[in-house]
Amino acid sequence: MIRTYSRQQGATLLVVLIMLVMVTLFVVSMIQLSGTNASVVGNMQAQRMVETEAAQAVEIATNKYNFFNDVINNQNAWASNKTSLTLAEMWAAYPPTGASTTTPAMQSTITVSRPQCIYSTTATGYSALSNVSPQDTAWDLQVNAADNFTGAVTEIHQGVRMRLPSGSC
Repeated sequence: MIRTYSRQQGATLLVVLIMLVMVTLFVVSMIQLSGTNASVVGNMQAQRMVETEAAQAVEIATNKYNFFNDVINNQNAWASNKTSLTLAEMWAAYPPTGASTTTPAMQSTITVSRPQCIYSTTATGYSALSNVSPQDTAWDLQVNAADNFTGAVTEIHQGVRMRLPSGSC
């Protein structure tokens, strides 16, 4: 018995070539997708770094009473109704307890805007008619940060509630 394979010549080769092209396209699309994923993760990481540095500036400001006292009295770092401070200016005027006097190296440009007193009321337990009764005040502290390398930016608003002497707000 003699078999003839004339009809099937090259059919296997054609199927294998089609499968090879499909696998190649799949691999190329996966490589592009992994590159895109790496970019997204890198951008998220840069954004989190900028947010963390801005949050550190908020912590430095809110941990020093003099920061708000100087705003109220237009003195020291906030003299002449200055509208904002850089991180270096804030670090020099209000260094964190136990920190060195050298501003830490950061990749971001950080600006702390002048805190705004948005609300005040006579503290509970005191006479509203007294000029010496303390006030419960609410402040808005705004910090802007921008990463000079990646372009990531953030703006943080932190509310601060403080009991201050009368007339501070």
